[in-house]
Parts: sequence; C-alpha cells; structure tokens
Amino acid sequence: MLDVCLLGTGGMMPLPRRFLTAAMLRYNGSSLLIDCGEGTQVTMKMLGWGFKAIDVICFTHFHADHISGLPGLLLTIGNAGRTEPLTLIGPVGLQRIVEGLTLIAPELPFSIEYIELDKDTPNPIRV
Repeated sequence: MLDVCLLGTGGMMPLPRRFLTAAMLRYNGSSLLIDCGEGTQVTMKMLGWGFKAIDVICFTHFHADHISGLPGLLLTIGNAGRTEPLTLIGPVGLQRIVEGLTLIAPELPFSIEYIELDKDTPNPIRV
C-alpha cells in the first residue's frame, strides 16, 4: 500500500495550520520525504510517523520554503537514535547547501550521503 501525506502546502510563510512545502510517501516499509519546509516536523509528529524511519529526503529546489526545516529535522532524526546513513537527493549544489545549513548541527550520529542530479544523471530512485 502507498501512503501519501502532504505535510505542508503553504506559500512562502508558514501559517498556524498550514506549514511550508513537504510531502511524505510510505511504500512497502520505506519512507521518502520530498522537500522539508519549516513545520515539517510538526505535521509528522501530528501524524505519528517516525523521524528515524526516513530512508531518503529529496529536494526539488533550494528555495527556503522547501529546505529551511532540514537542520532541525536532522537533529530530531539524530535524537531519535538513528545511526545508519541518510540519503539526500537533489539538484547540483545539494551538498554545499546542506553543509551550510548544518553548521548549526555539526555532530550528527549518522552520516549523510548525497546524490546530486543534473539533466544527465540517471534516476536513482527505484520502486
């Protein structure tokens, strides 16, 4: 069964009941997060969907309303006891952007693996 949840659909400013862009997909025991706007953790917590179980986080682009929730989410994932690597997939420049954002979270208990996509990169996601 495929579960899809729009965690946030707000524009550029979070509102009390409308958070910034994020969607979670769960299929056959795997969890995929697409984008991670501010408020993503709040909606995940309301759903009762665990943070540690995220297998991959994909980013569509690097506007703040799609990635600003990442540093806090990474810290929460680490506090949930994750030690296995986390894969992040996004456009070219992903590693540079994430490393800048994670200056406030320098010691995570898991490593981050990066897959940067350009127009010539084969699709790394297989279902």
